[in-house]
Amino acid sequence: MKHPSSAMRGHAFHFLRYGIGFLVVHLLLIVAGLWAWDALLEDRTEASLQAEMRGPHAMLQHRFAETPPAQWPALAQQLDSDFAYPLQLMPLTEAAAILPAKQRKGLLNGHVQIELDSMRSLQRVGNSSSALILGPLDQALPEEGWQDSEASGVAIILLILMVAVALPMYVMVYRLWRDVSQLAQTARRMRDGQLDSRAPRAGTALVRPLAKAFNHMAEQLQLLLESQRVLAQAVAHEVRTPLARMRFGLADLEETGLDDAQRDALSGLRIDVDRLQHLTDAGVEYAALGRCHQLTRQRLQLAALVRGVVDQFAPLTIPVQLDLSPAGLVNVNRHMLELALRNLLGNALRYARRQIRIVSTLNEGWLCLQVEDDGPGIAVELRSQVLQPYVRLDQASPGFGLGLALVQVVADKHRGHVEVADSALGGACIRLLLPMESGVAPPAEAV
Repeated sequence: MKHPSSAMRGHAFHFLRYGIGFLVVHLLLIVAGLWAWDALLEDRTEASLQAEMRGPHAMLQHRFAETPPAQWPALAQQLDSDFAYPLQLMPLTEAAAILPAKQRKGLLNGHVQIELDSMRSLQRVGNSSSALILGPLDQALPEEGWQDSEASGVAIILLILMVAVALPMYVMVYRLWRDVSQLAQTARRMRDGQLDSRAPRAGTALVRPLAKAFNHMAEQLQLLLESQRVLAQAVAHEVRTPLARMRFGLADLEETGLDDAQRDALSGLRIDVDRLQHLTDAGVEYAALGRCHQLTRQRLQLAALVRGVVDQFAPLTIPVQLDLSPAGLVNVNRHMLELALRNLLGNALRYARRQIRIVSTLNEGWLCLQVEDDGPGIAVELRSQVLQPYVRLDQASPGFGLGLALVQVVADKHRGHVEVADSALGGACIRLLLPMESGVAPPAEAV
């Protein structure tokens, strides 16, 4: 079973995850916009160049009209040396082949035509079979550096736009992450029992209502839990006195002469008093664990602790097989781990038929302690309920539904968790996972 990591990722991760994606989309939209804009301006560029080249072509037409056609090649060669860009005299058919089909008619009619791909202008010389070609027109410009090229200009514009978008976005992501991180830290402190923890005032307007609602919920939750604990503790302590009086009264009745029916009734009363006493002790212990805020850990031998708990149940009616990790030192709260193991073993003894197995392993800084039995097992849809207090799946069995709930509290106090699964023995397998060091993330797979 996979366990989510409890560590909250930093703002840089969230910026890379969301900000870079946003920038890529932003860049694609800009490129698409520039492409559409360039397509819209293409006709306008052609018309502009056509208007600019009418003057030079008109002067050339006048010059060639004054010159005999036999001297046109020499004239073209002379003018080529005088113009800032190349000038060629070409047969009309070859010149028409340069242009797209839609522009050839205009060339035959004597109009100036612009060939945008190579930036050249073409015009028929009078009514002759020759045409003048000027260009490439961009050769008249001085030599360009890398910063003067069109591609460099577009790249610089895109870079400026991306920086202009990325910087404000980074600041926004950082502020949102900081506020959400503070909320998460406050929630973790409350989970660990520090019910008076409150989230600081959020710096962003988006998170501020959430922080206020969270603090209000925390106040109500603290009042509710404190009142429940006080009530449970008060009831448990107050019930102890009448229970003690009832025990004394039952002891006095046993010394008097009673017939068999009265003795049977007295025995039933004593069983009920014992059950009430057990419920009271369990309730006090449950409330005490809930009030425990600071967890005191100590290094101890796991095998010795497990064997000590097993010995507390001697004599055992069902054999218990131990399969303990050779790495025996664990860092836990001794009282809580004993309590959890005692409840797990007691639950297994209640339902097992012929066999119980206790297995402990250490994996990546986590202790896995599991108790298995060959009993009827626990249905999948009921596994989350058995960890709740005062829940009993079998109403006929002894107990009050606090055993596994106490195991869950022990796991919570250690920042661990409890799993209920099927056992290889045929019954239930209840697995307690506890981190050996604070801040250790859960393992990728449960042992």
